[in-house]
Amino acid sequence: MIKATTRAFLILLTAFTLFSFWLSPRLGGLISMGKDFPDQSIEQLHFTSASSDFHSLQYHDVSNRIDLITLRTKYSLDSLIENCPSDFEKVKKVQSWVQSRWMHDSHNMPKENSALYILEQAKKGEKFRCVEYSLVAKECLLALGFKIRSLGLMTKDISEVKSYGGHIANEIYLDDLEKWMFIDPQFDVITTKNGMPLNAVELQQCIAQNIPFEIINPNKTTTTEKYKQWIGPYLYYFYVSINGQQITIWDRIIGNKKQLTLLSTTADKPKYFQKIIRINNSYYTNSTEDFYPSLSKIH
Repeated sequence: MIKATTRAFLILLTAFTLFSFWLSPRLGGLISMGKDFPDQSIEQLHFTSASSDFHSLQYHDVSNRIDLITLRTKYSLDSLIENCPSDFEKVKKVQSWVQSRWMHDSHNMPKENSALYILEQAKKGEKFRCVEYSLVAKECLLALGFKIRSLGLMTKDISEVKSYGGHIANEIYLDDLEKWMFIDPQFDVITTKNGMPLNAVELQQCIAQNIPFEIINPNKTTTTEKYKQWIGPYLYYFYVSINGQQITIWDRIIGNKKQLTLLSTTADKPKYFQKIIRINNSYYTNSTEDFYPSLSKIH
């Protein structure tokens, strides 16, 4: 009886250990393994334009949420944009304000994931990551009635590196231009080509094909060349949440699909995020039509 119990325990322990390494080769960061820095090379990506209509990305006005009403009132967001003549100028104004609230820290994580909490901590001198710049900008612009999403970016070698393989920014839909626009609140950057805002894929194409583009950077945190070199490698995998769903630990264990990832027709699906966690929560598409729903599909 004791031998049978011991054998069963060892089998369960072995299975648990194997599953743990399958899910997280670095055991959540306890083990140091992988490349120190991602590859800096840039390559041309290829996408299709045919829509599958399978992944329904929906964006609604949620400005009546209690926390967003409080955010809008407490930080006088309407006053911030009252003299802006267009949606583009409003977004630019809000992003610059958010970027100026704190200094960047790539390791500090807030205890609460809300703009109200992060802004309060920033007043006390706290510094936060790109994740928090994206979140605060997103909630401020949601409070003002915009359709905006967090945009995850990953390098080609995201499965091999142990750090610096991912970045979080935003994309926002401009009703008056009927177009998605990429914004990077960490740097206070908006990119344009011939005066027209670019989305993330269009920015990647400009960089890969050496097509001139401009950056709008009111807070003067970077230059066009510096930002081009920095952001370029991250523009390989693009992912968004499907209708605002949050991914839990349980979702990661059982593989619930709550994200949509856009990848080139020549790219392999990524297996791990910096060997910390297996990427098993995403649907995949090669279609920019799937990833960038038109205004008619948003309503």
